[in-house]
Amino acid sequence: MSVGTTLREMRKSAGFTVEQLAARTRIPASVIEDLEKDNFATCGGPTYARGHIRTISKVCGVGDSEVLIAFESQTISLSKSIRDLLNDTNATATKKERKPISWKSLSGVAAGVMALGIFGAAVFSNGNDSNPVVTSNSSSNENNNQPVADAKKGVKVVVTGVNGLSWIAVNDSAGITQFSGRIRQGEVRTFSDNQLIYLVVGNAGAVSLKVNGEDLGVPGKVGEVVRLEFGPQASSNQG
Repeated sequence: MSVGTTLREMRKSAGFTVEQLAARTRIPASVIEDLEKDNFATCGGPTYARGHIRTISKVCGVGDSEVLIAFESQTISLSKSIRDLLNDTNATATKKERKPISWKSLSGVAAGVMALGIFGAAVFSNGNDSNPVVTSNSSSNENNNQPVADAKKGVKVVVTGVNGLSWIAVNDSAGITQFSGRIRQGEVRTFSDNQLIYLVVGNAGAVSLKVNGEDLGVPGKVGEVVRLEFGPQASSNQG
């Protein structure tokens, strides 16, 4: 249910016409009509819209938390990346800025490499004075030819919009963003990787997850931001 539809149902349940609600809230009737049509531009922008939503909810005797959460999800700006949006809400830690390497440090590293090269050359020269000893290690060679481990099963995550609007970011094991944006009710998106899928959900109660065919349901509450990892490389820290 959209924000406008929710506001209209709140008004009707309270027994108000648009004109009566306008008189009680001192919000112009035309603005109330636009809000109920999900038009938030004529009221002056998001800040004024939030204030009007709070006032209407109070007059109608309904809590404003859920409709405000729906408003944030419905009007979230697509001009920002998911990471920027999460940083705005302190959902993710800000990346630390890397300090540039100084020339002094580079010169120290270069001197160390040169010293190591001189030492290695001296050792190699001394070793040539004696007869080389050739050893055979067939078992070691055989082990080197064997795979270290069997290939691990990959991961497939299906995200389905089930309750209004959410926004998600999906990264794979290589750190590549497979998707970053909105997911609407009824929309289905599938993501896969051979090792790891890292998923950030901005409105956890609005989507359901299916991982490798297993239905996990909704990962959290409406308005809750969750971070999840799936796959052989996934850590145990979730949320």
